[in-house]
Amino acid sequence: MPRRKGGGEGQQFAFYMDLLGHDVINSNQAVLSYLELIYSNPAADKKIKAFAEKALTHVRTSTLLVENVKRLIATRTLDLQSMKPVDIVRTVERAHLEVSRFYPGKRIRIKFDSKPSQALAVGDSYAADLVLSVLLTAVRLDPGDEVDLKVDLREGTFGQRQAWVLRLEDRNIALPAFLNGGGVEETYSQDISTAVKTTGMLFAQMAAKNLGGDFEAHALVHGEKRSGAVFTITLVKAGGTQ
Repeated sequence: MPRRKGGGEGQQFAFYMDLLGHDVINSNQAVLSYLELIYSNPAADKKIKAFAEKALTHVRTSTLLVENVKRLIATRTLDLQSMKPVDIVRTVERAHLEVSRFYPGKRIRIKFDSKPSQALAVGDSYAADLVLSVLLTAVRLDPGDEVDLKVDLREGTFGQRQAWVLRLEDRNIALPAFLNGGGVEETYSQDISTAVKTTGMLFAQMAAKNLGGDFEAHALVHGEKRSGAVFTITLVKAGGTQ
């Protein structure tokens, strides 16, 4: 049965933990399956390599999910004004290299449509983890071996604060339909088996809000032929906190 939308932060966090457990179990089961194939069918080198790559991806993704929970708990009590700034431009570039390690079988290309020479935001390593998580989510949802991400980074505002707005677009992703209603928040009204695809997005939104910013995900093209995805990360500009 679908869960009723609503509840406070405590209930939402419990929902996320429930969802996380579901995803970790599935990932670990997939790892075991691939490893069994490796050990029982050592036929061709190419097949062995393919199985190993898939297993590697699942192991690293599963580990990241657990680490995200630890980081998320830590961000709930952060003093934003005492945090060191992080350069979003360099963060995206480093995350690109890290994502390629998670998905060695995919060719991942990132193209900046717009970027400043430097973009300092509040968040230290927590903001860097947030950007990495969103990139990993995009690549994970892209079914192709050739992944093209378009990135746009511009100055903006969030509430009464100056902010950096980072948009990532992938035209090869099909997001769940419920995201195009109320956005990521709609996940809390979904059944676990349906919501599991948005685990990374839930983490991104909660982490971004804990850092004083926001995260959202929507389809690029709406309507019956809904396609593509745009992920928007908003982070408070360094020096822009109140």
